[in-house]
Amino acid sequence: MLPLIFPLLSGAPAVTALIGTTPVRAYRHGSAPQGVVAPYVTWSAPGGFAENTFEGADADVWRLNVDCWSDIDSQVEALALAVRAALEPAGHLIAYIADEQDPVTKRYRISFAFDFIKPR
Repeated sequence: MLPLIFPLLSGAPAVTALIGTTPVRAYRHGSAPQGVVAPYVTWSAPGGFAENTFEGADADVWRLNVDCWSDIDSQVEALALAVRAALEPAGHLIAYIADEQDPVTKRYRISFAFDFIKPR
């Protein structure tokens, strides 16, 4: 039902050059293991809606927040560029949400919001 983000990220050499391949450090929100090695990517689906017409339900539109994390500021920027390039062919980048350093972990984060349209 949700957009298939993991195959897009794991299939992008520029992304996996930064987040690895064994394992690919890309996680649905809340599933990143404790103490995960940076850099990595997380994503969540805060909402969506059905695109309906008189003929019926045509598609689902999902809003996904994608977070890039790293211990190094320049590295999180490189990861964000790679993630954006990997996801834009399948989704529409609609917003930059965050560019900050987490006060607890001290990790840098750059976040995007994408809309994905999934035909039904």
